[in-house]
Amino acid sequence: MTSSRSSHSEEVPASSTSASKASESRAREVVPLEEEHERLLALADVSSQIFWTSAGIEKSVGGLPGWMDFTGQPPEALRGRRWLNFVHSEDRSHVEQALARGQADRAAFSVSFRLRRSDGQYIWMLGRAVPLLDANGGVREWVGTSTNIHAYRQAQERASFLARAGEVLSASLDYDATLAALARIPVPALADWCILDVLGPNGQFFRAQVVAADPSLEALAQEVRGLTPLPHARSTYPPTVALVEGRASLLRDVTDELMRQAAQDARHLSIMRRVGMRSLLTVPLLAHGRILGALTLSSSTSGRRYDEEDLRFAQELAHRAALSVDNARLYREAREAIRLRDEFLSIASHELKTPLTPLSLKLQSLERSAEAHPDSSLAPLVRSTVESGRQQLRKLTTLMNGLLDVSLIASGCFELRREEVDLLSVVRQVVARLTPRAGKFRAPLVVEANSPVVGRWDRSRLEQVVTNLLDNALKYGAGAPVVIRVTVDNGFARLSVRDKGIGIAPDQSRRIFERYARAVSERNYGGLGLGLYITRAIVEAEGGRVHVHSALGQGATFVVELPLRS
Repeated sequence: MTSSRSSHSEEVPASSTSASKASESRAREVVPLEEEHERLLALADVSSQIFWTSAGIEKSVGGLPGWMDFTGQPPEALRGRRWLNFVHSEDRSHVEQALARGQADRAAFSVSFRLRRSDGQYIWMLGRAVPLLDANGGVREWVGTSTNIHAYRQAQERASFLARAGEVLSASLDYDATLAALARIPVPALADWCILDVLGPNGQFFRAQVVAADPSLEALAQEVRGLTPLPHARSTYPPTVALVEGRASLLRDVTDELMRQAAQDARHLSIMRRVGMRSLLTVPLLAHGRILGALTLSSSTSGRRYDEEDLRFAQELAHRAALSVDNARLYREAREAIRLRDEFLSIASHELKTPLTPLSLKLQSLERSAEAHPDSSLAPLVRSTVESGRQQLRKLTTLMNGLLDVSLIASGCFELRREEVDLLSVVRQVVARLTPRAGKFRAPLVVEANSPVVGRWDRSRLEQVVTNLLDNALKYGAGAPVVIRVTVDNGFARLSVRDKGIGIAPDQSRRIFERYARAVSERNYGGLGLGLYITRAIVEAEGGRVHVHSALGQGATFVVELPLRS
């Protein structure tokens, strides 16, 4: 029994045994919880995210070291909603709206915003939050993260910016308009000031554009524009470096010492100080291995500091801009070449027409001499020579008049003298004059009309239109009859000229109305390719239009529509 008592005295009550087991179980659970906490702290330390909780700093993971390191703010700044003070003012409203929706719905939400970093720069963040609910379904606490998405947003914004810049730069081929658009593109998104230096037609660089974000600084911008971009070849002035060497420059912090080193003179230094440069970059405009200019971006009042990423972006913008500037430059040079050509043709046509008058008088004199001596053996030869000379004289006169008309059209001096004109009468007069020529082609000219068609037009120019269309039909009509119809259709006089000749390919139907254009080889058909161009110019000046219906081998029908004027 003793043993039994003894044994009994050594027994542990059942309740004590259960408590001991529970204690041992809790002891075993402590270690995993501590390890998990340590693991979470380590995760927070290595993560690129900022962890936060609405329960307060004392309950957040690791004491929110990410927030403090990123913003440079003490933990107290998180209390209440004071952390919103570090969100960009433009983003604060939609962040508060996202918070309100999340709280109302008791559901997870996300929102992007710019958060002020310890160096003062705003960085794009993506905030995500999840509610922790209590037993009654209410929100006990919010936990969330803020992830740095600045590089991604910046890449998106820059891609969008370059796309918009491309649209702006391709909107016009006018050289001056392209330069003005290029200078406006970076301001104010990338810079407070933009300076554009370009290569001029004389081979010298000049300052073409200066744009300031602040309109009140226009007078200062004009002073900056008056500065010479190339003081000397060894200058440290960034635009000069870009223009001479084709090399980009990046000055993260523009100090007064740097401005003194780069200044051309005291006035230049004074202007730079007044501009208030804080950071600057310059990139050359390069196209096909040639330096076309330099683009300079400067920050002043915004406090922005440029870095290598900004420089790369500016170089990409400069690359695209250089192609547009080069295209506009080539277009300008082409237009100038055309202007000089037209000016030359105008002068040449006047000069060439000068000897035509005495030549015509000489032919008349020879004709009278032949008529005075009809029995002379030379009379037939003289008459034949005079007629041949007159034909060539008419051709030359037509060519000279065509060139004169082209110069008038190009210079905007093409004028009309309107009067009451019967289109049918004009057609019949031209047909009568061209009938002998049509006989050589063995191509009858057939007029189809019921009654006069009267309107207010320039008679001489209308004769020119009909003549050009009939000449064209005879030349390419392959000897088949040419049908001319004059009708009235819905308030318009309608003139159509139809031939059954070689026809015109569909892709040439619009081109043949351009200057010097031809749909066939000049070896087989003569002329300068001006008749249809002049015809179109006259018809459009009268407020009408001209077009052609044709197919290869099936002839062509030219249609002129002129508004009837009372």
